[in-house]
Amino acid sequence: MTDHRLGLAAASNDDETAQLAAKLYEHVRQLNYATAGPPSLTLPSTAYAILGNLSAATYGLDQLLNQINRFFLRELPAGRLGHDHGEDLTDVLSRHGQALAEARHHTKALCTALNEAQTAINAVHSRPTPGRLANLTTQGMAGEQDAGVVAAAEDFPRPISDPTLLEPPLLSDRQNSVRTRRLKSPEA
Repeated sequence: MTDHRLGLAAASNDDETAQLAAKLYEHVRQLNYATAGPPSLTLPSTAYAILGNLSAATYGLDQLLNQINRFFLRELPAGRLGHDHGEDLTDVLSRHGQALAEARHHTKALCTALNEAQTAINAVHSRPTPGRLANLTTQGMAGEQDAGVVAAAEDFPRPISDPTLLEPPLLSDRQNSVRTRRLKSPEA
C-alpha cells in the first residue's frame, strides 16, 4: 500500500489537486505524441519502460478512485454535501459509487494486461541489420529498407493537431471542464 504522507507536499489545496489531474492528462497527451515514432521511440527498452510505468500508474489509479469514493462517503453523513438540482444525494452517490467500482475493476484489468504486455517483450532487444546504424535518428543514415523510418524521423516533431495524425477534437463544455475549469460548486 502506498504511504499517503509522501505525497502531501504535492498539493496543498483543492486547486493544486485538480491541477495534478490536468497534468496527468497532459503527460498522457505528450506520451501519445512521443510514441508516434522516431525520434522518441526507437528502442524496445523504451517501450518496456513505458509499459512498466503505465502499469504502475494504473495500479495507483485504483487507490485514487477508492479514495475519491471514500471522500464522498465521509462527507455525506457529515452533512457537507448538497446538489445543484435538489436530487437525492444518496441515489446520486450510489450511482457514483457503482461507476467507480466498475472503473476500479477496469483499472485492475488494465494493470494486469499492461504487466502481461511488458513481460511478453522482456527479452526483446534491438539489433543492427546490414546497412543500418543502431540509432537512425541521431546518425541520419540508414539502409534502403529503413528509408521510411528516416523520412518519418525528419517529419517529427509535428503538432498533435496535424490533420494527418489526428482529427481535431470537438470543442465542448465537457472537454473544457476536464482540464481545470471549476464548476459552480466549490467541490466540483
